[in-house]
Amino acid sequence: MSDVARKHEHFMREALVLAAAAADAGDVPVGCVIVRGDVVVGRGANEIQRMSDPTRHAEMVAIEDAVRTIGEKFLDDCTMYVTLEPCAMCAGAIVLSRIPSLVYGASDEKTGACRSVFEIVDDPRLNHRAIVRTGILEAECSELLSRFFAERRQQVPEQTEEAPLPKAGILWLVPTPIGNLDDMTLRAVKTLREADVIVCEDTRHTSPMLKRYDVPKKPLLSYHEHNERDRAREIVDRISKGQRIALVSDAGMPGISDPGYRAVRACIEAGYTVTALPGASAMVTAAAASGLPTDVLTFVGFPPQKKGRTAFLERFLHQAATVIMYESPYRVLDLMRDIERVTGPLRQAVVARELSKLHEEYIRGTVGSIVADLSQRASIKGECVVLVGGEEEPGDA
Repeated sequence: MSDVARKHEHFMREALVLAAAAADAGDVPVGCVIVRGDVVVGRGANEIQRMSDPTRHAEMVAIEDAVRTIGEKFLDDCTMYVTLEPCAMCAGAIVLSRIPSLVYGASDEKTGACRSVFEIVDDPRLNHRAIVRTGILEAECSELLSRFFAERRQQVPEQTEEAPLPKAGILWLVPTPIGNLDDMTLRAVKTLREADVIVCEDTRHTSPMLKRYDVPKKPLLSYHEHNERDRAREIVDRISKGQRIALVSDAGMPGISDPGYRAVRACIEAGYTVTALPGASAMVTAAAASGLPTDVLTFVGFPPQKKGRTAFLERFLHQAATVIMYESPYRVLDLMRDIERVTGPLRQAVVARELSKLHEEYIRGTVGSIVADLSQRASIKGECVVLVGGEEEPGDA
């Protein structure tokens, strides 16, 4: 097998994992990953049923995720891997996002818009055309779809009495691993198993995690920045009926640079119990091993990408505390350059990436030396935690 074929199969298997998670959540099993170089920048699975939205196809979700990750509206140096031939809507989105290469597994003889029924992505009349590769792990992709529809046809609604709900509902905030899945606590797993409903940032990430820890199937509700207000009201309503709700994010502690605050606030104001379990946190992990002072810490989350970033940095970097922030690997060099313009090149700093994973790295030094280090790298992988030492008072040096 050639290196190219091996690469295609590798990423198609990642898409199959997402497709299987969609099936577990009740959606047609289609999964998609978008790859830049050898790095997955976008993931998606069908979530039409979960979101009650007919446009939430795997390809659309993955494109949205990739654009958010890269910070650019065009994906003109990426490859899309999807388990089923895209429909007309998704083919149009591929053209509009300028994805140059499409690889899919199973053909769709009824609605496929890339080869089977239409050839939208390769239409010479359009302003962009994609190279199409078909049949990668076709048998596995087709089998997953066939099994899903066969099982659904066999399902018969059961006439059962509803089990009585517990007397008092609760909201649990359950932290999840930031990279290494062995970091899940026993208490967190027990809580997820006991919960009546799990509210998660992204069902595509949470479903495989729950399967790994043998958490029984139960309702999953998506909770993100676009539906936070409405979902917070629903969480309060469910708790009022006695349900036990577990809130998780994709990684780390819910509510810390992730959705969660509105649900917590709503439950507190309604008089319901909210409790947070201890667990993994990229911020705390990076601070502990950074070598920078930890007696006074200021965590500022993700800095603005463009507008207002200089004022934001000026506000926080002229103090004695160690400042901690999060940044995408695609923007961390630009952030460090902006920090250098505010602090000068000699301030102590650390960039921590791939925390708890195999290739964990702490880039320690001055702001200037870190800028020089990152400038020489062809690419940077893994979400980054940026720590900047406090400003020294006159006479402290």
